[in-house]
Amino acid sequence: MDHYLVFTVDMKTTKNTTTLAWHNDFCSRQPSKRAQKHFALRTMLFAALTMSGLECIAEDTKAVPLPLFVNDADQSTSESVASRASKNSPVESTPDEAHELSLNAAIQLALEADPQIRAGVEAVRQAEADVVTADLPPNPSLSTSGSLMPLNRPFTVDRQGGPPQFDIGMSFPVDWFLFGKRAAAVMAAEKGVDVAAADFSELVRQRIAGTIAAFYDVLEAQSALALAREDFSNLSEVEKITANRVELGGVGTVELDRVRLSIFSSRREVRAREVALEGAFSRLRSFLGYTQAVPLKIDGSLDVPSPITPLDSLAIFAIAEDNRPDIQALKHQITQAEANIELAEVSAYPAITPKVGYTRQFQEKAIGYPDANSWGIGVDVTVPLFDRNQGNIAKARSAKVQSELNLSAQLVNLRAEIDQAIKAYESAYQVLISDDPGQLEAARNVRDKIRTAYELGGKTLMEVLDAQRTYRETYRLHIAGRSNYWHSLYALNAALGKQVLK
Repeated sequence: MDHYLVFTVDMKTTKNTTTLAWHNDFCSRQPSKRAQKHFALRTMLFAALTMSGLECIAEDTKAVPLPLFVNDADQSTSESVASRASKNSPVESTPDEAHELSLNAAIQLALEADPQIRAGVEAVRQAEADVVTADLPPNPSLSTSGSLMPLNRPFTVDRQGGPPQFDIGMSFPVDWFLFGKRAAAVMAAEKGVDVAAADFSELVRQRIAGTIAAFYDVLEAQSALALAREDFSNLSEVEKITANRVELGGVGTVELDRVRLSIFSSRREVRAREVALEGAFSRLRSFLGYTQAVPLKIDGSLDVPSPITPLDSLAIFAIAEDNRPDIQALKHQITQAEANIELAEVSAYPAITPKVGYTRQFQEKAIGYPDANSWGIGVDVTVPLFDRNQGNIAKARSAKVQSELNLSAQLVNLRAEIDQAIKAYESAYQVLISDDPGQLEAARNVRDKIRTAYELGGKTLMEVLDAQRTYRETYRLHIAGRSNYWHSLYALNAALGKQVLK
């Protein structure tokens, strides 16, 4: 398929300046003879205006706005996130100052202070800088030289030579304009900005999802630690009761040893839960951009006031395809690859460099004639006989096919991810709605009543420990069920690239 340049010229004259603005684009069809003729006339017009010193400007390129996956954070526009994320240092606090964070505050702080977010902003700026570079016209070249200079003897009228001459020339390439090379480079660079912006939005999506998961990991770890400490406290009470019964001769010392073994296991569980909680806090601090072990106080709860009914998988897959930044990035990569193909094809056109020069000949001493001034004009044209950019064209076409295959593969992965997220949420939802709200309270009452009966001698130690274990396992399931619900809900929102479940 042949490509040709569609070329238009707009002229605007002010009091002291005449401005020439050109617009060019590509069409993928054979031009008519009339279009070829008009193209030749416009080319000559451009050359004449360029040689006469008129000011030439190109159309300004506009920055592509950054899309953003918006979750619970109070973010109005993507530009505000980018400006906040470009700060030089994250928000720090003194080691003794505890920060109380809600989920919204944690997300906002992560967007403001996370170094990876700020690094992602710089990637977008680099892509925008590539547009600026591609939009710049080439620099003219200035050359000077002296030739025919005397070597082993001076030139005179009797012994003529030379005459020596001084040359100065100016050249300026025009193929970037005539064949649309600059326009193609700008187009490819602008598509690169779209890719970088989508990649940045994908980074934001992942960091928000990670911050939410870390936030609920902390809540779950806090609840598990509170349960472990409660279990240790209850076993300590049982130890006191058993010690009193041993002193009264109601039971043997073997029951006291058995209680102490349970306390030893409970103490290890408390320490393990403390380590797990500190690990959850450390992971949350990494998303918030803290470099120190800043104390954090989490303002949140695992309670679920009203579970949200699961959605249909077929209905939400289209939502994910339209909103997932990684899918959009792959689509932009395809358009960028198409622009790179056009750039590689127009780069195969020859380089055309008109030049003009001035020559001063020093003839009076060399040959007896007056010194003379002269000028010259010419053009240098490369002949694309062997190198017609075949390799780069083939590479660009292969990159387009690769981008299309990557998009297809990612859509397959997206379907699997959505299905898995839906199944996880449906499971957590079913566990939550089937959970008896009074089960935990019933287990607590059974535990307390059996312990009271044991203190009065009406129950055995094994019944006490069994009731304690039943309460502990019931509470763990209670914590896990609510934590899984929140984790699966926000994981599904992150998989969709949009907050659908609220």
